[in-house]
Amino acid sequence: MKKEFISYNAVRNNALKLAHLIYHDGFTPDVIYVSLRGGAYIGNVISEYFKAVRTTARPVYYAAVVARSYMDVRETEKIMIEGWTYAPEHLRVGDKVLLVDDIFDSGNTINVLADIILAKGIPRHDLKVAVHDYKYFYDKSEQLPIQPDYWCRKHELSLQDEDTWIHYMSHELIGLSTQELEDYYFSHDPELRHIIGMINEDRRGL
Repeated sequence: MKKEFISYNAVRNNALKLAHLIYHDGFTPDVIYVSLRGGAYIGNVISEYFKAVRTTARPVYYAAVVARSYMDVRETEKIMIEGWTYAPEHLRVGDKVLLVDDIFDSGNTINVLADIILAKGIPRHDLKVAVHDYKYFYDKSEQLPIQPDYWCRKHELSLQDEDTWIHYMSHELIGLSTQELEDYYFSHDPELRHIIGMINEDRRGL
């Protein structure tokens, strides 16, 4: 599998551009939900943008949800919701909601979360989905009903294409080879060699 590394600064700058696009498209959220953990950094940047541009007294509410995927006995992907920092039950008709994640790949997590929000009476036009990377498989037999409304990058792919693992350096550390650590971390800050080395030693001791 191929890997693409995206730097902390690139994610931040792209998130600001994305927030600017959303704002000038006429959508200003009342509530921003970030899907932990991938959506946290990009969502925080978007939240800061809307705090700065919002002209009403009502603040933009920044919230998070923990959703995990797992495989059941039939090898079917299932989504488990572990908690919301602002329960969807508190949403009111008329609230504009922005749901943020780092990547839309299978799309299952976003669709489960969106269904919960929509079930609370928020119409689809008041719920927008924003992601950094949008993987769209054009030859998929059936597309999920909720697709991203906004994205930094859209990848139009075939199911037959070799997949690319997108590594966000803003929040991911696990699963890197020694050479990748050297190229993307240690060469920029040699002190990290000792720190990450100790992490790896601790993990091997578990």
